[in-house]
Amino acid sequence: MPPGPIGRGSQPVSDIALTTEGPDLLLSVDGRLIADYRVADASIADEYTPKPYFHPVRTLDGTIVSGFAPEDHPWHHGLQFGMPRVGDDNFWGGGTYFGPERGYVVVADHGAIRHREWLDVDSAQGVLRERCAWEGHGGEMLLDEVRTHRLSSVIAGEARGWRLDLTTELTNVTDADLALETPAQRGRPDGGYGGWFFRLAEGFTAAALTADGVPVDASGVAATVLVVDGRTADGTPVTIGLHHGPSTNPGDRAFLYRFDPFPLVGFSVAYDDGLIIESGATMSLSHRIAVFDGSVGVDAVADALA
Repeated sequence: MPPGPIGRGSQPVSDIALTTEGPDLLLSVDGRLIADYRVADASIADEYTPKPYFHPVRTLDGTIVSGFAPEDHPWHHGLQFGMPRVGDDNFWGGGTYFGPERGYVVVADHGAIRHREWLDVDSAQGVLRERCAWEGHGGEMLLDEVRTHRLSSVIAGEARGWRLDLTTELTNVTDADLALETPAQRGRPDGGYGGWFFRLAEGFTAAALTADGVPVDASGVAATVLVVDGRTADGTPVTIGLHHGPSTNPGDRAFLYRFDPFPLVGFSVAYDDGLIIESGATMSLSHRIAVFDGSVGVDAVADALA
């Protein structure tokens, strides 16, 4: 099902355009291209767990805020959704974490998230809905996913930007329960990454971070809203807001970030504890981001995300 009604900070969606480019989509707001959504990319090696992604991601003024396949983590592809572990498979990319003694080791356990079909592309409503298959490293089907994004223009104070909602429904199609885990469950400090994940452009830094209106001094903060008062490599101010939406899982609502030596920010749905999807059951997650040019007040961004 699509995300809920547009919040009070949003504007009518008549200025939204979704344009097909082969199997992929181009997303525009106010006639300005803000993101490419690539549902398949043959250049991504199996060990980097192929999956759909948004890149380049831009502000309304055209500033690129996403990074793609950097040397430090070539499996980081713009804005993407994934999990480090589903059962015995790696749906993140790169090495699998085996604990403090062995650390990360690249083994042949990489799955892939395959776009199967478009269920709905509604430019008037800014809705793009697709079906994806989470395939294990042997090609076996683990999760059937219905993924819905909704794009809208949004106002925060005097700043105009855009907002993107993600709602995903993950159904376990195997005959056994599936564990969704992160390196945190194997003892990696601040290793609870997993969910919607934003690899930021090279050189992106944070002038300030707030979680639910309170300054942040450590990754892994438990909160509903995170606001990044950011700066690109050339000093251009950009504000990014992230918001945890309703979910059927009882897991964490946290955020994980890095800015040194590389920039990223993401939702964490299993920061401390893993999750279980029982055989035949469906787990629903929802996240939301908003992107603005300039340095925008925390309260105004939170209102736009509400």
